Amino acid sequence: MERVFAYAIDRDDAVASVSDDWLAFAVENRATDLTRDRVVGRALWDFIAGTETRLLYEGLFRRVREGAEHIELPFRCDSPDRFRFMRLLLAPGSEGSIQCEGVLLREQKRPYYSILDRVFTRSHERITMCSLCKRIHAFELRWLELEDAIRELDLFDSADLPEVTYAVCDACASIDGITPDGAANQLT
Repeated sequence: MERVFAYAIDRDDAVASVSDDWLAFAVENRATDLTRDRVVGRALWDFIAGTETRLLYEGLFRRVREGAEHIELPFRCDSPDRFRFMRLLLAPGSEGSIQCEGVLLREQKRPYYSILDRVFTRSHERITMCSLCKRIHAFELRWLELEDAIRELDLFDSADLPEVTYAVCDACASIDGITPDGAANQLT
């Protein structure tokens, strides 16, 4: 059964509403601080990590608002012990608002990976993860699946886990609204 996590943003990109399922999903992801009172009324950008990710969303929002079109794109929202394959749906609302839905298509267990657990103290080292597919940037132009990156970057043995920063990998950058170098396309 698909689960839907809905929220809406107003014309100024402030969170206008979140569904009960969205709040439950935040708790499942150890984000218990993301209560309705703390989220509604704040800019969505307070919750989006990474410049490229923000550029992606800005481009998508611009397309929804200017063209009054619906957009769908796949993404992953993994937890330390689960793969979560999802779809993001964006639809125009009234007065420049946007209705957003994260649809959980399927979820599967996997071995626990502490690199995705928010409770750990982090070192000053950084690794970059794609905001959409969860691949990790390893070397020059290589983006590795999480399991391969953990092995190749020796993250199993790390006493202090690196900080995770976010970007958009080249494969995901081909989504409308983003160019491979991470800059927003000028959609006219």
